[in-house]
Amino acid sequence: MRSFLKNQDFSKSIQFVLYFFVTFFLFSFTVFADTTLGVINGEPINFRSGPGTNTSVIGQLSHGTVVTIKSAYAVPGVGCNSGWINIYYNNKSGYVCKEYINIGGKDSLNRPWTTPKESIIGGALFTARGYISAGQNTSYLKKFNVNPNSSYGLYTHQYMANLAAPASESSTSYTSYKNNGLLNLPLVFEIPVFENMPEETSHPTAGKQDYGQSNVTDGEFEKKLDAEGFPESYKKKIRLLHNTHPNWIFKALKTGLQFNDAVAQEKRVSSVNGCNACYEQPLDQTEPGWYIANTQTVEYYLDPRNFIREERILMFEDLSYKEEYTATVVSSVLKGTFMDGISILDNQAYADIFVEAGRFANVSPVYLASLARQESGTKLSNTTNGARFTYKDQTYEGFYNFFNIGAYSSEANPALAGLVYASQGSVKNAEGVYVGTIIDSGSGDGNSGTVKPIEPVFNVSTVVGQMNVKLKGSYIVSVNPGTKVETLKKKTENGNVTFKKANGQLMQDTDVLGTGCQIMYKNGEVHTIVIYGDLTGDGVVNSADLLRMRQHLLGQVKLSGAYLESAKANHGSGVNSADLLKLRQHLLGTSHIVQG
Repeated sequence: MRSFLKNQDFSKSIQFVLYFFVTFFLFSFTVFADTTLGVINGEPINFRSGPGTNTSVIGQLSHGTVVTIKSAYAVPGVGCNSGWINIYYNNKSGYVCKEYINIGGKDSLNRPWTTPKESIIGGALFTARGYISAGQNTSYLKKFNVNPNSSYGLYTHQYMANLAAPASESSTSYTSYKNNGLLNLPLVFEIPVFENMPEETSHPTAGKQDYGQSNVTDGEFEKKLDAEGFPESYKKKIRLLHNTHPNWIFKALKTGLQFNDAVAQEKRVSSVNGCNACYEQPLDQTEPGWYIANTQTVEYYLDPRNFIREERILMFEDLSYKEEYTATVVSSVLKGTFMDGISILDNQAYADIFVEAGRFANVSPVYLASLARQESGTKLSNTTNGARFTYKDQTYEGFYNFFNIGAYSSEANPALAGLVYASQGSVKNAEGVYVGTIIDSGSGDGNSGTVKPIEPVFNVSTVVGQMNVKLKGSYIVSVNPGTKVETLKKKTENGNVTFKKANGQLMQDTDVLGTGCQIMYKNGEVHTIVIYGDLTGDGVVNSADLLRMRQHLLGQVKLSGAYLESAKANHGSGVNSADLLKLRQHLLGTSHIVQG
């Protein structure tokens, strides 16, 4: 190496090349933070297999086509001085020249959702990050978080308190799958196995679920079950399913948990209704009509063996992305709906959009399509047609929410509240209407219909980002208990924000922020602070909040607005016994309420 560097002229040449290489890359690798979609702004544009005009052409993308951004960098290549962007389109990965793609500023969920595709991909990301990518990748695990590899603690971050919810969901899914011929797919099921399980469990009223096949009829399949480590009590039920569906795949999730311990934990965060024999005595009402379940009932619903049958097995389906779930398969789910065709704004078939969203977020596109059909219905509605609407004295236009994310039941109109959620990051136009994009009528140059981002005079999202807090609908969340006004105020430019108490009184820098306090921006927009667990609005979480939540569940006090949202300590869609338990655990120091 020393002899190599003796030639100083050669060494200088190497230094120059390295300098040029680094400089070029620093300017060419443009980062687009928190961006997932782009819009083609020329016609026709070649979609290539690699970064350069010397690579093969996969296809052509017409003007206005919405594509998924795969890489955050523009890489150098022949024929495009600004670099090449790696994208997904119609389930294919390739490159387009950066000059012909508009990438607007978006948040991590790609909001505002101003086309169906933006909504579908944003919703897929929301679903993936919240549960599927976090180790709660089946309906069973969304309710019973017994996966030791979950991103969340055992028995926490559970989607619902209703013990019977996975059984109910699986029944609905089964009907959809059966009617659309999806039961013939090579479905993958991940079934939890506990330690020291009883020989059987039974429902208090329905009794035993005695079914299965004890004799072995497929030796090769039996070897697979043994390799997975399924106990005999599981295998006899799986064998019966295998006879009808030989292409189904069964995997064992070894929880390592003692069954009785898991029952005791789930009993504390679960409730049932409509079954007097299922209730713990004396009755402990968690909310009107719902009660703590007795041990036998918890055992029955927690025991996976009771649901290893065709009409319930879908609660164990792995909801991650599968290559087998093609656009043709997804089309069968969308048949008979307004999604059985092309999204005009995105210049792409809905089935292809769901496949692209599933691949991008690692979520089953069949699950996404089924969920959109369930949430959006079969005909166009306010959540899917982009129509103008007014909610809480503000007017919006051109937003889409195919999964009704943010459509909280506590809102006066949940569907419209979901569209407001979809509009986050948008600004007002000259009419005072919130819009994310405008459609240019064109100038006779053949490029009419160009999607152009509106340049904001004042960007609330930027200010929110400076304060390091998050937006959930109209609420500011992720503010920790005990936070003072000055902590957030000093992170923003002077004059950007004003803080007020719930009664409208201006707050001082040393005042503690609590649920119900408001942040006013210089453009007149207002957001209300929510601190989860702070139901009284004093900025701390204590026994007074526990009392207020119990009073709400029993119907003695009615929480609303920000205070109702703050009661969702377990971050579910409503307030129930699981939130009450979470608040108790927080006060005891055995668990912690996550803000935001």
